[in-house]
Amino acid sequence: MHLRHKLFLAFALLTSVPLIVLLGVTIERAEQEVKAGLDKGLHVTLDKMAGELDVLLNDQAAMARGLSRVPALRHFARVARDGGPQRYRRAAERLEQFFLNYQHAVPSIQALRFIEPGGRTLVKVKEGKIIEPKRREPDLPWLFVADQSNKRFFRHAMENPRDVTMSDYELGQVTVDADFCPAMVRYTVKIRDEVDNLLGLLVVNMWGTQVDKRVRAALGGYPAVPYVVELNDADPARDGIFLYHPDNSRRFANQLGTGHRLSAELSAEEWRYLKTTASGSIFQPSGHMLFFRHFVPDPDKPARWALVIRAEADTVLAPINSMRRWVWWLLGLVLFLSLGVAVWLAARLARPMHELAGILKRYADGDRSVRYTGGRRDEIGVAGRAFNYLAEALDRARRERDKAEQAVRQSERLAAVGQLAAGIGHEINNPLMNIMSLGALVEKAVAGKDPQAHSDIQLLLKEGRRCARIVQGILNFARESTPCFRRFDLVELVRDTAGLMHHRLESARLELALDLPETLEMHGDPNLLQQVLVNVLLNAIQASPAGGTIEIRARLEDGQVEVEVLDRGTGIHGANLSQVLDPFFTTKPEGDGTGLGLSVSYGIVKEHGGEITLENRPEGGVRVCIRLPLAPPVEEEESDEDWEEANVG
Repeated sequence: MHLRHKLFLAFALLTSVPLIVLLGVTIERAEQEVKAGLDKGLHVTLDKMAGELDVLLNDQAAMARGLSRVPALRHFARVARDGGPQRYRRAAERLEQFFLNYQHAVPSIQALRFIEPGGRTLVKVKEGKIIEPKRREPDLPWLFVADQSNKRFFRHAMENPRDVTMSDYELGQVTVDADFCPAMVRYTVKIRDEVDNLLGLLVVNMWGTQVDKRVRAALGGYPAVPYVVELNDADPARDGIFLYHPDNSRRFANQLGTGHRLSAELSAEEWRYLKTTASGSIFQPSGHMLFFRHFVPDPDKPARWALVIRAEADTVLAPINSMRRWVWWLLGLVLFLSLGVAVWLAARLARPMHELAGILKRYADGDRSVRYTGGRRDEIGVAGRAFNYLAEALDRARRERDKAEQAVRQSERLAAVGQLAAGIGHEINNPLMNIMSLGALVEKAVAGKDPQAHSDIQLLLKEGRRCARIVQGILNFARESTPCFRRFDLVELVRDTAGLMHHRLESARLELALDLPETLEMHGDPNLLQQVLVNVLLNAIQASPAGGTIEIRARLEDGQVEVEVLDRGTGIHGANLSQVLDPFFTTKPEGDGTGLGLSVSYGIVKEHGGEITLENRPEGGVRVCIRLPLAPPVEEEESDEDWEEANVG
C-alpha cells in the first residue's frame, strides 16, 4: 500500500473517531466538570455569604455593646433607679435626644429603647420619632411606653448569663407591603452599675435590610436564587421557614400564617440530609440544584441558618446541551469534509518525503553542498534539519582532520628541519669561531697602519657576528630543552615581560594596553613562556605603525589559559599566513631576522601541551592567540618542591 493511501486511512480515522468519542464521552465528562465547577464555585459563594453575615452580626452586636457605654445612657439608668422627678425628666430628654441623633446617623437602626429590670420601656425612639411614655403602674414612679416583660426576647436576655444577646430574626410590627424590608433582629445589652447590679437593658432593633443586601451581594449577578432558612428543632413553628426569599410573601410563614417552608419543597430524605449535613448539594429530579451550608448566628440559641442557593439545571447546563446538538451536526459535516481533506493532505505530506529522499541521494552521490532548505516545523522539517546538522558535522570533522594533519605535518617538518639545522649549526659554528678569532687578531695588527684594511676587517667581523647570531638561532631552534614546570602567576609574568619591552615600545612610539585579571595561576616553565611572549611582542612592535597600540589580554576560557596579543599593523598576506610558523620564513627585510622566533615559540607552546594560532583581524593587524592548559601533561608535571630542589641545589 502506498504511503498516501496509508495517510488517507489514518486521517480518516483520526477525524472520525475523536468526534464520536467527543459525543459519547467528552460531552458527558464536560457536564460533570460543569457540575463540579458549579458546586465548588457556589460553595465558595456560600462561604463568602456566611462570612459577610458573620461580620454584619458581629458589627451590630459590637455597636449595641458600644451604645451601652454611652454616658447619657448610664446616667439615665442610675437616675431611673435613684433620682428624683426633675433629674429623671432631664436625663430622659437627654437620652431621647441622643437616641434620635444616633438613629439619624445610622439608618439601619429601626428602634432604640431602655427597659428597666421589671420589663417596662422607659425611653424609646422608633423610626426617627420619640415615643412618649403614657402608661403608669403603682410600683413604678415614672411613666413608661410599654410592658415587655412577657416578650420572648426580654425573657431570653434576662435568663442568659451573657450581657449581649440576639433575638430571633423575625418581622417587626409593620405591614408586609411596606417599602422597606419588615424583617429585623434585636440586640439586648445589660446595663450594670459599678458593683455589677442590673440597672436595665438597652434594646437595639436593626432592620433586616442589611442581611438581605449581604445575601444578594454575595451571589452577585449569578443566575441563581438565594435563600436563608431557619433550622430549629426546639421550635417547630420556626423550623424550615424562609428568613430570606426573593418573594417577600414566602418569608416568615410562622408569623404570616402561610405554608411556605423549604421543608415542604423537599422530600423527607432531602430535608433530613440538609439538616444533618453542614455543607452539601442536592440534585432534584425536577432539575433543581440546591447548594447549602449551615451558619450559626448566635451560639447561645439552638437555631441555625441554612444558606441555600438554588440553580436550575437547564440554565446551568444549557451550553452543554447546545454543544451536544451541534456535535451531531458537526459529526456528519466534518466526516464529509475530512475525507476530502485527507486525500489532499496525504498527497501533500508524501511529497516532502520524496524531496528529502532526493537530497539524501544527491549527498550520497558526492554533492557535499546540498542542504535541506525547507522551513517546515513538522517531523519532515526536523529530519531535514537533522540531515543539515549531520552534513555540517561531517564537514566540521573533515576540517578538523585536515587541521590535525596539517599540525602533524608542521611538527614533522619542524623536527626534520631541526635535525638538519643542528648538524649544519655544529659544522659551521667551529670554523666560524676560528674565522672570528683570526679576524680579531688581524684587526689589532693593522690598527693604525692601514685604515682601508682596518675598515675592511671591521666589516668582515660585523658580518661574522651576524652569521654567529644566525647559527646560534639555528642551535636554539634545534636544541630540545626540557621545560621546568612549576606553579606561577601568568599575570605577573605578562607584566614582567611588558616591563622588559618598555624601551623597545618607547623607541617605536607605541602604547601597550593590558587587559588582565587580578591573578591567573598555572603550571609551566615561566622562562620559556616569557621567551614566547618576547618573540610575539617583538613581531607586533615591528609590524605596528608609530603612535599605535598593542593589546595583551589574558583570561581563563573553558579550563584553559588564553593569552591574546593584538597589533594594528597591515597584517599578514594570505599566502604567507600558513607559513609563518615554518623555520627561516620571514617577511622582514633581509638581515632583520632569521625567521626562527615563531618556530621556537611554536615548539615551546607544544611542549606545554598548548597551541599557538595567528590570524588577521577584520579591522586590521594580527591576532596571536596562545592557549595553554592549567596543568602540564602528566608525564612532565613536577611539584614546586622538585623545581626548588633542582634550582637551589
